[in-house]
Amino acid sequence: MKDRINTGRQAELDVAKALAIPYMVIIHVYEEMSVVDAGVRPDNLFRGILEFLGGPLAAPVFMFAMGVGMVYTRHRNPRAFALRGLRLLALGYLLNLVVWAIPYLLSALRGNPWRGWTLVDSLGMVDILHFAGMAFLLMALLMKLKVGRYGTVVMALLLQGLGTLLLHRLDGLPDVARYAASLVFFTSPNVYFPLTLWFVYPAFGLLFGEFLQTVSDKRTMYNSLALLSAGGLFAASIGMRYLGWNLLDNFALAEDIYYVQHFSGTVWTLCVIGIQLFICYRISRHLQGWLQEKTVFVARHVNAIYLIQWVLVSYGVVVMNLVGLPEVPVWAIVPTGLLITVLSSFAAKLVRVRP
Repeated sequence: MKDRINTGRQAELDVAKALAIPYMVIIHVYEEMSVVDAGVRPDNLFRGILEFLGGPLAAPVFMFAMGVGMVYTRHRNPRAFALRGLRLLALGYLLNLVVWAIPYLLSALRGNPWRGWTLVDSLGMVDILHFAGMAFLLMALLMKLKVGRYGTVVMALLLQGLGTLLLHRLDGLPDVARYAASLVFFTSPNVYFPLTLWFVYPAFGLLFGEFLQTVSDKRTMYNSLALLSAGGLFAASIGMRYLGWNLLDNFALAEDIYYVQHFSGTVWTLCVIGIQLFICYRISRHLQGWLQEKTVFVARHVNAIYLIQWVLVSYGVVVMNLVGLPEVPVWAIVPTGLLITVLSSFAAKLVRVRP
């Protein structure tokens, strides 16, 4: 390992996370509040762009950045990672209670169970906070076993293979056991980020973070990364088309296609992340003053903003149903998402979330 010379805060990662926030909020408005049926593959350019921004440029970017952060954190030891993982898991289930279970109970009291769910469905959902918790717990174990960065990547690829082999094999378990297993394996709807299928992103983020700390000329490095990623994206896209695969299936929300990650789609998405990091690096070189300060604030408060935006989206749906407001029209999806992003960012100043 080369000497660690680039150990400070990485502005391009702040930009990547700050951009991923509105993409994430807009796609949640699109899925939960709008007139669009997200259960159907994108049938126009607007929907395709939204699902792309809210797909490869949202959750995978957060996960990749989390892996980089595992290298740069001052608390890099198995105990700290395990405790952080447990806190994130607890936070994930607390969010389920507030955002999904309480609205479900309110709806059930009115004689109209929300979405046809059960109480276990609303409490057991596996989202990105649950994944983050499991990822930190797994990293704590790998660190304890002294598995290096390359071993971690190999482990992540093997896990994805295992997760692919066991797709839906555990669907028949009782609900509570099924949702417990869903922390690791994809079993059914309401399971979005199981560990086996998604751990590859923080694993590659960890590998990238280790390399980034040895880089003295970031401009040359990111130029090379852009060329490599663009070439890889082109080759992967051509290969998929040749095999008859629809490129939309790399990020389409319909039928949970996006959430069932597989090797080829992961390669495609990693190339997208590489290009995004290059773009964010170029943007970061021009940030200064107020804009730089706000970018850093958003990047540092990702968890709080994530929690708040879900509260606003979920209870926004509840209020809309109670007062009989129509669903958000197509033209208002982006403005509504941006408004919720701004409100969540302001509210994050008042909320302290320990990651």
